[in-house]
Amino acid sequence: MASLESLNEKQKEAIETLNGPVLVIAGAGTGKTKTIVHRLSKLVESGIPAENILLLTFTRKASKEMLSRAVALLDKRCARVHGGTFHSFGSHILRKYAPVLGFSSQFSVLDESDTSDIFQLLRTEGEYAKQKSRFPSNDTLISLHSSIINRGKTLEELLEAEYPKFLDQESAIRKIFQEYADYKKQRSLLDYDDLLTYTRDLLNKHETVRKKISEQYKYIMVDEFQDTNQIQAHIACLLALDHENILVVGDDAQSVYSFRGADVNGIFNFPKLFPKTKTIYLERNYRSTPSILNLANVVLSNFREKYEKYLYTKNEDFQKPALVGYADELEEAEGIADLILERREDGVALKDIAVLFRSGWNSNQLELVLSQRNIPFLKFGGKKFVESAHAKDYLSLLKIKENKTDSVSWLRVLLLLPGIGAAKARSILTDLERSGGNLERIVSESKGATASYLKELYDLTNDPEKDLKKLLGNFIDYYSPLLEKKYDDFKRRLEDLNAFLTLSQKYETLHEFLVDMSLEGPSRSLEKISPEEEDERLILSTVHSSKGLEFDTVILLNVSEGSFPSGRGEKNLEEERRLFYVGITRAKKKLVLTYPQISQQKNSQYFNRVSRFIEEIKEPEKVIDKSFINKKEEVPGPSSTQNSQNQTDSDARKRIREFFGS
Repeated sequence: MASLESLNEKQKEAIETLNGPVLVIAGAGTGKTKTIVHRLSKLVESGIPAENILLLTFTRKASKEMLSRAVALLDKRCARVHGGTFHSFGSHILRKYAPVLGFSSQFSVLDESDTSDIFQLLRTEGEYAKQKSRFPSNDTLISLHSSIINRGKTLEELLEAEYPKFLDQESAIRKIFQEYADYKKQRSLLDYDDLLTYTRDLLNKHETVRKKISEQYKYIMVDEFQDTNQIQAHIACLLALDHENILVVGDDAQSVYSFRGADVNGIFNFPKLFPKTKTIYLERNYRSTPSILNLANVVLSNFREKYEKYLYTKNEDFQKPALVGYADELEEAEGIADLILERREDGVALKDIAVLFRSGWNSNQLELVLSQRNIPFLKFGGKKFVESAHAKDYLSLLKIKENKTDSVSWLRVLLLLPGIGAAKARSILTDLERSGGNLERIVSESKGATASYLKELYDLTNDPEKDLKKLLGNFIDYYSPLLEKKYDDFKRRLEDLNAFLTLSQKYETLHEFLVDMSLEGPSRSLEKISPEEEDERLILSTVHSSKGLEFDTVILLNVSEGSFPSGRGEKNLEEERRLFYVGITRAKKKLVLTYPQISQQKNSQYFNRVSRFIEEIKEPEKVIDKSFINKKEEVPGPSSTQNSQNQTDSDARKRIREFFGS
């Protein structure tokens, strides 16, 4: 028998309510998974055949873990519960009932790579690339196609909002989408979105089949219900239409995936769809300190639409969350590195410290500083900055100014230029090697756009500009049109390069800058400190990717307007506020929020305003400690120390000569 002694009263209520519709509002850190595992065990223990229970989760890992824990809690019967994702459940059902919908049960499932290959085949056969206007990349096509299905948007709406430069390609995009649908149908292929839409259609349009499936699965449990899209929520409700034995667990305050199609209205509308719903609130938090929860509750109180809840804990208190301002982004990054090392000295392992941010690019500056200071890290929710293609492109441009015979960098740069393919690039490389990197003759023999780019590159690589920041800015200007031609999301990538400008403040010369980028780039942070410390790496993560995780110490980076909330998130401010709440509630003991007073753009600086999510707090001094750090000091010039330095060098040289004999 599964013991309930370790559970609180609300958890017990959720576990012991076996029949009818149940909505469990599980606040952050309130033991949601433990509650689901115990309820699953309780269903089996009460005599319900495991084969009649369906557990739907958002990852296979989550369902496997829950079933494994249920087996350990009760017995092996729990392993026979049907657990999996909405997609795997759809695949399972369609294997049996696909002919009802008019296609073979022997279908193959396409992953994203397969889908990309099909779009590449179709665009080649249809000669889409030969059109006068640029055609979207395969990744963009996949994103658009999936968004139409999962977000309920029209193609025109998506293009206007996210890809306006492709509006003139709307009819061509519709055409390739139809060709994609025909291609799949002719070959019995289903992509991930098809698994959901066909499952919904099967349950919605074929009453006999739905009743049969509903009879099979008499008890439905759905995890993370706030993250379901309309199709997934519809599937879950259709399955429970007859018996209404459905329990959904979620937290409206943690619904942060609307960009994937998640619809928070699903959890708000559940009691309307099932009027007999019993709503149970899990509010005792087992993760965080009282002070962290005080801040979380204040943020919760500012939600416009919400299930009313108040998180509390019996954990020992530690200290109030801190809001720390810095002069600029470089000082912010240096300050965070200092804080990380302080926590490590306090005995907190790096893997128990997380720096969280709104968007992947927010950590660019920090990544460069961490690498210079030899603090190893793992990044989730985006590539490491210096390992991204556009950062490599840009650094290659700088490297050929520093070393005109760097053939590796030359090859990468040449392949960026219009009119230059692999064969032409190799030919130019041969000429460059013979001439010691002199572009003059190659420029004179080139034509059209290629000649223009090569001439400008020749001028840049021979530019005597000494101001490093100006020099880097000039190369950004050169790279910008190339970036736009290569990437559909070029604006975001262009913003990334500002991190190099900010970091350049620390260097006098391009040589010094490139040495640090080459020797201490973020890729080195993947090296193991030692075999026994393989997991000793700091965690960098977007808040989205941190959902469901917890850390001793959390640093929330760049909590300023335009970054958190994102400048692109104005249309969905409530989701930005929920994301802020998710970030706060990852912390167990220590929570620090940081922001830079000034941010850097290529030709200008601008002042930041602290996030409205902080400013809207009434009596903030009760829940957060505020401070501002400015370490900028005048550094003595070389003239003031030159004589003493020369004397030191002379003495050192004498000692070395005497010791080594030469």
